[in-house]
Amino acid sequence: MARYRWRVRPTDESQATRLAGELNISRVLARLLVARGYTEPEAAYRFLNPSLSDLADARRLPDIAPAVRRLAQAVERQEPVLVYGDYDVDGVTSTALWVTTLRRLGAPAEPYIPHREQEGYDLHPNAIGAAQRMGAQLVLTCDCGVRAHEAVDALNAAGLEVIVTDHHEPGDRLPNARAVVNPKRADSEYPFRELSGVGVSLRVAETLLRERKLPVNGFYDTMLDLVALGTVADVMPLVGENRVLVKLGLERLHRTKRVGLQALKQVAGVKRYPTARDIGFGLAPRINAVGRLEDATLALQLLLEDDPHAAQQIAQTLDMHNRARQDLQEAAVQEAIAQVESENLTRHRALVVHSPGWHHGIVGLVAGKLVNRYYRPVVAATVDPESGVVRGSMRSIPEFNLTELLAQMKPLCLKCGGHAAAGGFAVALEQFDALRECILAFTNARLTDDDLIPLLDIDQAIEAGEVTMRLIQELNLLEPFGVGNEKPLFMCTGVEVLGSQTSKNGKHLFLKVRGEGSVVYDAVLWGGGDYPIEPEARIDLVFDVEEDSYNGYGAVRWVIRDFRETI
Repeated sequence: MARYRWRVRPTDESQATRLAGELNISRVLARLLVARGYTEPEAAYRFLNPSLSDLADARRLPDIAPAVRRLAQAVERQEPVLVYGDYDVDGVTSTALWVTTLRRLGAPAEPYIPHREQEGYDLHPNAIGAAQRMGAQLVLTCDCGVRAHEAVDALNAAGLEVIVTDHHEPGDRLPNARAVVNPKRADSEYPFRELSGVGVSLRVAETLLRERKLPVNGFYDTMLDLVALGTVADVMPLVGENRVLVKLGLERLHRTKRVGLQALKQVAGVKRYPTARDIGFGLAPRINAVGRLEDATLALQLLLEDDPHAAQQIAQTLDMHNRARQDLQEAAVQEAIAQVESENLTRHRALVVHSPGWHHGIVGLVAGKLVNRYYRPVVAATVDPESGVVRGSMRSIPEFNLTELLAQMKPLCLKCGGHAAAGGFAVALEQFDALRECILAFTNARLTDDDLIPLLDIDQAIEAGEVTMRLIQELNLLEPFGVGNEKPLFMCTGVEVLGSQTSKNGKHLFLKVRGEGSVVYDAVLWGGGDYPIEPEARIDLVFDVEEDSYNGYGAVRWVIRDFRETI
């Protein structure tokens, strides 16, 4: 029976008819666009045909004027600039964008990527020594800094100026920097709040070029591959300006001139035109892995490398780190599952798992895997008895915003922060039990049992005969898929099962299905080998569609997400 709660998005047939006629698209695609909020032909056309002209004026970003003035001054004086980033993909791509841009403009920029274990996330006072060694008076942050009050004050006290570019949620006050460019500031007039860190960097750097009376077309052409990487890897919503940047960035990634990305695509097996999924599951994990386990500077070096042979060696090293990360992650996930099952932790509406053996760099991944398995907020933590500190990562479900919980946790923690879907903390070992009780009590009070049944938003009910290759080609217009623009889901009722068999390893279920009056379709339920769907059964299906070219020709295949017996 159904594993999810099914909810069909409402649509308006008259609006769909209008869209189909004016845009010359099928009724299925038109209904889908209307259901997702694109009811006017102009808005729907712009969604289907994203363009750089759809981006807002970057000068509407808060503090961009003083930031650009100071950066332009550094360029004019050929003044050294320390670019301080972060160890994840968004931070590394932001750093690469700024280092490349400033160097091309004549400013001798140098990067600084903090070490996850030694310095942790955000601007660190170690930037003082790094800036002084290179003779810099200006520190430019990217993808961090908006909450780094103490670090900014320390840099100021050392005679350094700080420009912050960031996209994380600001606190009640801003750091005492020369400029704080962040579209999420309360006083921001920029119409799109959800830019990634590298997206903010792109808009500021573009404005710097315009200030210098330099063309920006070539700049976009050379930087959009980085922006696509960082935006998808940071799981930003792929709507609005992010859709524009990622759609065009994927085109650039396909023909990238960066030898590092060429090598990375090769080791990741990305041979065709790349998708957001290729970034999320192929390229980004390899860039992230080295920062999780060791030093992300190597990932940055890959993006800045000019020598193909050196780039190939770095890409292979990143691939090796990723395999090591996968091994550590799998062992930790299995230990966490055993902990959940043996201690009956699912009696609570959140899970708190911990171990002294888990690498801090993978606990967020462990939490994410457990969210997928148990569908509830998860805290995964690593315990360090020597330092007396427990460090953890949190992942949540759409039904539960972590922000309020993080506020409750803060008095107990040494460090605590995050946003609606993810967070992190460090807590003294003697306070960990109290923190766990705080988390469990809060989530048990706020969540219901129904909240712990995942929701499937179905775009529309469809007749089986409407599922054609033309539909698949039309749905490709909706790419890139991701958060906020998920791959469309359809519902078809009363489907007859004509054939059923499992894969050789017993993990997956392959079906032959037919709707009323339709041809026979192949269907697959990944991981569904244990589900007893027998021939001659009649079921309702929720599925997405894809082209199956395994046998050398294109055929329509239904990818089943959920099913139930026909009522």
